[in-house]
Order: sequence, then structure tokens, then C-alpha cells
Amino acid sequence: MAEETSPEDAEAIERARATVFRVLERDLERQGTPEAVQYLQYLIQARPEAVERKGTYKRVTFGMHQRISEYSTKYSPVTGAQNSWLFPAFAERCGRGLTKAQALEVAQKVAQPPEDAVLEVADYEEQAGEAVFVARWGHVVNGVRVERDYIQVLVNGALGRAFALHRKWHTVDEEPSWR
Repeated sequence: MAEETSPEDAEAIERARATVFRVLERDLERQGTPEAVQYLQYLIQARPEAVERKGTYKRVTFGMHQRISEYSTKYSPVTGAQNSWLFPAFAERCGRGLTKAQALEVAQKVAQPPEDAVLEVADYEEQAGEAVFVARWGHVVNGVRVERDYIQVLVNGALGRAFALHRKWHTVDEEPSWR
């Protein structure tokens, strides 16, 4: 909210915000896209920047912010560790801007592979018509590949940023037991 907001300012801010969205809703309806109204407050956020007193009135200045992409993530319900994340905004217009070594460095910073990880793939692949750098580590314990354990990072070489991480990894119990 604005720097110093009093209870009276909070009420003025909410009334002004409602007015801003009513104007936007009417514009969308006039343009023939009333279905967009239901997503409006999800896609656009009006953040108050200042409240100016003008006699008996208050002028509220907003900064308008638009959501450009989703950010999804999954966590382990047992450990709370982050298992994956995806930020599609960084996946747009992928290319080979980074060398393979540079892209692998970006992927390693994101993945932080443990000592028993073995790099299996580190190369650009064609995905949906675009060049995406894929780095994938497998889990190897005492020379044996652990099934279904991996870490994979997708990097947009043109942007120099990772846009996805997927991790399925567990600590192997090496003690003999009846399983």
C-alpha cells in the first residue's frame, strides 16, 4: 500500500480500486469481450503508490501490474523439499545463445546435484520447434543406477535462464533387509 496509510486512506484506496476495475470492466464489455472480466483481477493488479489529499477529496495514484506468466511448483509432502518448478515466461523464444558449457553451468546452479549424481545428458534438443538445453542427472549408488531417480533442468540459452527443474531423488537404504 501507499507509504503512510490511515484507516481513512484504506477506505479511499479500496473505493478507488473498485472504480478503476469498473472502468476496465465496462471497456471490456464495450469491446465485445465480457468473458475477460472474470479474469481481470487475476491478471491485473492495481497497487496504490500515493494518496494525496485535495480538500475534502483524496487522489489515489495506482501502479498497474500485469501477470505475464504462471509459476508452478511442487513440494514433497513428507520433507517439504521442492521437487519441481516451471516458469513458462522464461521458456519463450528459446535458442542457442549460450554455449553448451555455459548452459550446463546455469543448469548446475539450479539443480545443485548431489555427489552421487551422474550427468547423463547435457545438450540442446529440439522441443516444440525451439532449441532447449537439457541437463539430466541420474542417481548411481555403488555403480548401480537407481531406477526412476533423476534431476532435469531445462535452460533457455537465448535468455541464459533456467525455466524448469524436475527432481525425483531419494536416499537409498543400503542395509540388507527383507523388502
